[in-house]
Amino acid sequence: MRVLLLLLLYYYYRQLDRIASNEESLEVGVAVNLTAGGSGMKLLLIFSAILFTCSRMASGTDLPSEGPLEGMQFVSIPEGDLLIGSNSAENECFDQIPQRRVHIDSFEIMSTEVTQGMWKELMGSNECITPFLWIGICGKDSDYPVYAISWFDCRDFIDRLNRLDSSYVYRLPGEAEWEYACRSGSDTDFFWGDSYRDSLASRYCRYRVNELNQIWIEINSVGSGAREVASLEPNSWGLFDMAGNVSEWCRDRYSPDYDYLPPDGSPFHYPCDDQWPQQMNTRRVHRGGSWLTSLSICRSGSRSSQAPELWATCIGFRLVRVPRTSRNCALMLFHAGVDSIDTGSDREGIELFSRALKMDPTLIDALLYRGFFRHGIGETEQALSDFETALELDPENAGSYQIMGVVLSDAEYDQKALKAYNTVVELDPDYPGIYFHRGLSHVFLWNLDEAISDLSRAIVYNPGSPSAYYARGSAYCLNEQYDRAIEDMSSTIEINPEYSEAYMLRSQMYRELGNLEQAESDSIRATALGIVE
Repeated sequence: MRVLLLLLLYYYYRQLDRIASNEESLEVGVAVNLTAGGSGMKLLLIFSAILFTCSRMASGTDLPSEGPLEGMQFVSIPEGDLLIGSNSAENECFDQIPQRRVHIDSFEIMSTEVTQGMWKELMGSNECITPFLWIGICGKDSDYPVYAISWFDCRDFIDRLNRLDSSYVYRLPGEAEWEYACRSGSDTDFFWGDSYRDSLASRYCRYRVNELNQIWIEINSVGSGAREVASLEPNSWGLFDMAGNVSEWCRDRYSPDYDYLPPDGSPFHYPCDDQWPQQMNTRRVHRGGSWLTSLSICRSGSRSSQAPELWATCIGFRLVRVPRTSRNCALMLFHAGVDSIDTGSDREGIELFSRALKMDPTLIDALLYRGFFRHGIGETEQALSDFETALELDPENAGSYQIMGVVLSDAEYDQKALKAYNTVVELDPDYPGIYFHRGLSHVFLWNLDEAISDLSRAIVYNPGSPSAYYARGSAYCLNEQYDRAIEDMSSTIEINPEYSEAYMLRSQMYRELGNLEQAESDSIRATALGIVE
């Protein structure tokens, strides 16, 4: 790269020397100099263009390429690693722990947010934002970002877009992909540095300067709300409005921490732990802050979430695209299957997982999800076959053993389940959720001391899990340690006051200890919550 630039500079200055040494007469000198100046200007322009291209190459990105809609441009993002999260659990970093290093494959991302013009061109109308125009929250113009759209609205837009282009698969960015692109090689609070000074931040980010109690003043003031895309400076990879303007939907479900974030940077779905799948968190992540948030929410690592069926006047989106390979098409089908599971369509989800596996039989996540939900509809043998195939593809995948253990345990193959969980511990002693599941297996096998030990470790890893306290309390109860069992049931109820089984089991233990009044009170409460003795 340095050699190329030096050669260009040498050639350019040689041309200037040749022009300066011209000994034409004064009469024609002006014409000669104008002509020479024109040549010099052309050289300068060519040199500037090459220098700009080289600088973009050096920064790891290519020049933007066109998308299928007017004004839609994509920037190529290079492969690399991202240290995601924070070491601090305080204040606004509470859901950004623990820090994880993830690897990001190359992809293309839109240089701007999806605009109202793009939305109207593809969807045929811009009615989603019309009700909010009269209060002046955001303007209506083809260059403004589209807003007041739900995550599901984004999915409909993407489905239509994918029918237009046979070369690429379009989707929302994964949360890790989004942060990687936003940071553009930086490791500071913002992609422009750590400065919170308005004079610097306002060059890159549109955000709320006033306090919340002054928000209506700001909304109705000149220049309030979102503005045209690309009206401020981009980050070093050429991406506009990655901080502020409108927050941007991501593909991922929201998790309160990064424990389960995939190491390859792919979107988070939901884990196979003590809360899954009965209490799935279907909230979706949106990133980047907006014109309605303070500057601190616009940090590169800041996270927000919302239910996928809801919208907000400060949330929009931008898209990622990847080549339309068998693998990427299979991943698209897999994500659609997970979405179907969300809406209660288990059989439709299983069918989509099967279609994904026809396109790419090595897609382990599709095997694991299909296996888990096959067991849910009574196809346990087929489910175990899926898990075995996944383990043949990756014999050291701790997650495969854990999900297989959950299914084996639910099918009352407790010894086989325990063997699977022991393998998980051998592969990864810190694998999330493993001590809860192995502890339950020990309870079912009446290995009460081992159960209490494992469940105590599960509580250390996840002190906010009511299920872990309930399971350990049950083990204490079976071990006739009633006082400790009552303490754990009380902790369960403190975390989740609607945990009816905890009231009923605590009632039984109070009876064992002769505290009939408290036993009756707990029994009444359990009955009110739906438990019948």
